[in-house]
Amino acid sequence: MEFSASSNLRSQAKRNKNNTEEVQEVLTHLFGPSFNPAQPLGFDNLQQHIDATTKSNHQQESASSLLTASSSSSSSSSTCSVGQKSSSPYVPNFKSGVKSFFGEKKPKNPTTVSPEGAIVNGKIGLSEEVGLQQHSLDVVPGNNLAIIGNNNFQSVKASHCVFKGKWMYEVLLGTSGLMQVGWCLASCKFNREEGVGDTKDSYAFDGYREAKWNGRSSTKYGMAWEADDIVTCLLDLDERRASFMLNGKNMGVAFTNISVGPSYAYFPGLSLAFKEIAYCNFGHRPFKYPVHGYQPLQPPPSSVTEAEMITTSLRQLYHLQEVRPDVSSKISFCHRNMILSHIMQRLCPLMKTVYNVDAYLLPLLLSVTPSICEQNKNTLLPVDDTAYKGLHGILSALWEYSDGKDSREIVNHIFASVMRNYRSSPTNVLLKAQTELLIFVQGLLRHKQTRRNITIACSFDKHSELPSLFHIKHISKHSENGLDSIVLCSEQTDIQQNPNPAHATNPFSINKERKAELESRIQVVKSLQKSIMRLLVVETTSDGNMVVSCTFVKYFRNYLKTICASTRQNDMTVVCPALVLHSFMQCLLNVVQWLWNYFAEFNAHYHQNEVPVKSQDAYIPIELFYTDTIDYFELQRAGGLKNFLFNEHKDVLAKEGVTVLRGRGRRSTNDDTSSWNDPFHRFSDDNNTSGPSILSHNEEDSDYDAFTPVIRLARALLNSNKGTSRGVMVTRQRSKQAKEETMPTKPAVLELADGCLLLYTSVIHQHMDKIHSIRVKVGDYRTALRNIESKLVKCGPEESAEVRASLEHSKSILLQHLCELQRSFTWLSASVYSAEAQENLWWMLQLALKTIHKSSDRGVLFKFIPEFYLSSTSKLYKCLREYMSSAVEFSTLPQFDTTLTLFVKFLSQFHCDSRIVNNDVKTSLANTIATFVTYPEQLKIVESLPEEDLNSFVRNMMYAYDEDKPWTSVGHRILATLWRGSGFAMRYDHPPYVRKVRTLLIRDRDPFVPSVLLNCIKKMLLNENELSGKFIHSILEHLNWSFSEFIGQLQEVQAQNARGWDNNSGLLASLDAQALRQLRIVDMLFELSVALMRVLELTVALAPHVYLDWEGRETSETLMNSLVQCINQILSRVTSKDNLFEKVVAEKQPGLSTVQHYPLMTGSSGILLSLLNQERDDWKERAMQKMLSDPSFDIKSIDFLLNLTSEDTLDDADTYHRGQVVPYSTTRSKKFKSLSDYEEVSNGEVMRLRAIIRTLRTADERRVAHEGEEEPMDEDNMCSICYAREVSVSFNPCNHSSCKACIRQHMMTSQECFYCKAIVESISDIPPPTNE
Repeated sequence: MEFSASSNLRSQAKRNKNNTEEVQEVLTHLFGPSFNPAQPLGFDNLQQHIDATTKSNHQQESASSLLTASSSSSSSSSTCSVGQKSSSPYVPNFKSGVKSFFGEKKPKNPTTVSPEGAIVNGKIGLSEEVGLQQHSLDVVPGNNLAIIGNNNFQSVKASHCVFKGKWMYEVLLGTSGLMQVGWCLASCKFNREEGVGDTKDSYAFDGYREAKWNGRSSTKYGMAWEADDIVTCLLDLDERRASFMLNGKNMGVAFTNISVGPSYAYFPGLSLAFKEIAYCNFGHRPFKYPVHGYQPLQPPPSSVTEAEMITTSLRQLYHLQEVRPDVSSKISFCHRNMILSHIMQRLCPLMKTVYNVDAYLLPLLLSVTPSICEQNKNTLLPVDDTAYKGLHGILSALWEYSDGKDSREIVNHIFASVMRNYRSSPTNVLLKAQTELLIFVQGLLRHKQTRRNITIACSFDKHSELPSLFHIKHISKHSENGLDSIVLCSEQTDIQQNPNPAHATNPFSINKERKAELESRIQVVKSLQKSIMRLLVVETTSDGNMVVSCTFVKYFRNYLKTICASTRQNDMTVVCPALVLHSFMQCLLNVVQWLWNYFAEFNAHYHQNEVPVKSQDAYIPIELFYTDTIDYFELQRAGGLKNFLFNEHKDVLAKEGVTVLRGRGRRSTNDDTSSWNDPFHRFSDDNNTSGPSILSHNEEDSDYDAFTPVIRLARALLNSNKGTSRGVMVTRQRSKQAKEETMPTKPAVLELADGCLLLYTSVIHQHMDKIHSIRVKVGDYRTALRNIESKLVKCGPEESAEVRASLEHSKSILLQHLCELQRSFTWLSASVYSAEAQENLWWMLQLALKTIHKSSDRGVLFKFIPEFYLSSTSKLYKCLREYMSSAVEFSTLPQFDTTLTLFVKFLSQFHCDSRIVNNDVKTSLANTIATFVTYPEQLKIVESLPEEDLNSFVRNMMYAYDEDKPWTSVGHRILATLWRGSGFAMRYDHPPYVRKVRTLLIRDRDPFVPSVLLNCIKKMLLNENELSGKFIHSILEHLNWSFSEFIGQLQEVQAQNARGWDNNSGLLASLDAQALRQLRIVDMLFELSVALMRVLELTVALAPHVYLDWEGRETSETLMNSLVQCINQILSRVTSKDNLFEKVVAEKQPGLSTVQHYPLMTGSSGILLSLLNQERDDWKERAMQKMLSDPSFDIKSIDFLLNLTSEDTLDDADTYHRGQVVPYSTTRSKKFKSLSDYEEVSNGEVMRLRAIIRTLRTADERRVAHEGEEEPMDEDNMCSICYAREVSVSFNPCNHSSCKACIRQHMMTSQECFYCKAIVESISDIPPPTNE
């Protein structure tokens, strides 16, 4: 049946009030026959008839209830009847003259009795509304019966208790963790260790551990629960038993012989662990799974009978044409609307109660909503707008025939009820319930007046579960139509035939046809979610233009503020987990990109050279950052705090047309000649206004009337004055560069895109490794499965049947877990981490990169960019590279090469940018570079950079090295990674090492040597003397520091080992926080030292001139001295007999598995080979002499590299044979003896190392033979700094003196004189003394 449009309903209903036979027949069909046969049912007596019918039905229900209560009372041992005062029970918070249910204490006032009506039908309570007693838990915003655990283990009781009869309540689980749900007495005392079920008279079910609890004893019971499951708690005090249901499935009787009688009244009770959520329903809403014979603690409202009758009449009126076409065709349209007006006038007051909406109105509206609604991909709207004609007819009647305030309240109840039903509906592969509910929500929002009300009232604070509407939760394990029909598990594997994990067949198969059907249904649901998001975000003006709803933007920004800038972040992210927020963000991003392309087509401001700027070229203009257009609620900016930046750069901002007072700056929005005003302005009630946004106020828009023109004008004036009082002065003048910007500077769609980026960075990214963790678990389970299979193969007939049965049982469990993980992986890949989601994150990465680069071009104004833009790029790239599903090949994403080039430039430029004050951000960017260069295809992108950009990349790596904090600098890690493949014992032309790299890095492509990048590094070292000298000096200083600290920390570890531990289990097992921290420091210092040695090897191999060109470089000899000294000291400390390093390694201390001889020996060997194998004889001689003349040099340390003795002549080059080799491992399966024992060291490297050792031996023998021939130095002319060389230079202008090596090394870090601290401008050679 069709209802008329809302604009004509009232006028048509008043035209005719005559009662015709057809009208009487329709009224009788809808409301039943008249109680007075002599007076036919008509409009004049319809209201009296409804009242009489309602009263009659209510009396019948009351009589039935009394009969049931009487029967229950007669079978119960209690003597208290319905409505009668009791002398035994105790009323909460009341003083009573009888023994209390809460304990044995006698009341202070024996004359006080329970008030009338506090005890009814076996229930005790002060009111019909059941709530929770005072507690310290957090609550979900807008729902006082939804509790959140905020500590270890907290408990709460309901406000009412029961002592006889059959009772029930439901709990919707917001999470799937540790909770105990059940019943308890008032005398039960709970703490952070004991909750419901842990005391004698409390009974609970725990689905997390699949157990029932009573008196701290647990028994296996029920099944595991999941988030959004519904637990039904049943208590039968007549039979003295308790039972539980999960999603309507009875799990059997849990407890029997429950104590009853005086002092025994049971409260619903819950105990929650930290961050667990439970939504309680004591009867204020209809139960999802009602049980016959059990009653709720909170009875249904008294109006429930009338509500059922009126909604039934409305349903019959709607279907009148189908049921009674003969009568429907005879009555006039006017009479039909008059009947509708009577129904609506009675219905609306009834539907202000949540129970009635859930029980009667919502099912009615769902029944008139189509179950299928095709979507238009271009408009994100339904293809057929007439599909919702029936629903919109009822909604129009609701708005027309009821008070506006009542209508708004009812619509809000409907929307909230739909969201609850969507979240609590079990999910299966058909997704039928989710699809129908989303179609209904779309229908609500397609009704203009209803959408208007929902968008105003639908704040995230009032409806904290709103993001859940855009998420498809995981298919329930309890569902009969689950993923087991798509992912089929097999009990047999071919691991025996394929022992290699890379080639072993999965123990499951995927039904591709059913998987395609599931993906198709998911796409249908997602298309509906996009449409709903579009209807919430976009408004259409009277002239047909689309604008962004300011209300949604305001609510969204407030939600971000709550998450990012308050202590309630945990609460909000627990209510809507990161996975849910990810789905919400993805849906919003789809709408943002769609809007962007729409405005690019119709808005001239989105054209550049008459070509539309599409969403793929989007960026955020920097004006939004320094004009305070977007509220970032005191978030850190790249250059520091906002107020500091505003005060520091007043002059620069003034040139941009921004005047700053009191730490805020802002532009004018009323310049008609600028691009600040455009159809992108935030939506307000007056669609044609371009005045101040209503978003500037902070008050809640709790009422629709707040948007009247008078209130709107008043707010605009107040906000204008508020802005002036804050010191915001604006001008209309814009800088030349700002005028040339193609992007509008204040569109709300940019604010939404900015918010998505903030939401991802703040909350979502840290949980995006879910699918990656599943992959890791799958790999672990496969490894365990292969081990079991191999054991079963080895298990011969002589083995006991018990051993084989145990292995088979373990195999079965692993297969089950493996299949569950694969099903989760399949679901997440299709629903959450889809190809579309990957492309949306890629778009956000592009947006952030373009915004950063364009902002950087504006000089110091770049400091105003929020810091999360910088951190978001690394996080997004990591997610796209490592976490997302491989639905779309990473290299096939749009504009891949261009975007990756932008990313490389971003990392290169900003990881050492002085405009960024937060060192953690710069360190994070440098760490990203170190990871970035491990991928071959990414290295190729780096090498494809223009020469200027490539030089900048290398130069910034050298400049970025922090001389004050070597442990935070990662430039050495980057260079050491680049050297992998060319260094000693890690060459990519050596097959064993290549296989090892592929296994460790899990790369699908062979690594390659970045020759172009290494050549650039070589040119930089050779051509920029000052830069290369300072960089290498810094590396040497840090190596000295790190290795010295490493040895010092080792001494402390050894001393603690000598003292022993309380549990005699070693350092790691002691769980001493300080000791564990010390182990981590030792490991970090060792890794740092090895990496620095590899960087030195790189510099020596690529540019030996830096160390040996003494004539062309002033610092070469100094660097050579430092290098030789450093390497000799390291070798001396770790190769001498019975040294500390040897002892720690021999003890195989847990936590220090990486601390071994091999990394240090390979690094030292690489430096020695590169340094001593010079083509120029004079350079080779210099290097040899420096090595031998160093006081720390010992030929035995060099022999240690190959485990040589003095008897080894090294003349057997033609007959030398290495023997058996093994791969290097941190498991320390064997003690280090010689580098020739490891397969990573090639034969050629071993032979070259033997040749170098032979040369050093020969030279050392000559040096020892001529030691006595050297002339003694003049002690009076010794350098007072090193006491190793004679004074040779003087300082200008102070004329102090020292040896040349000391002053040159000192001047690499300081220009001050050793003695007087004067600035040394130059040095002069002191002529040698003459012998007269």
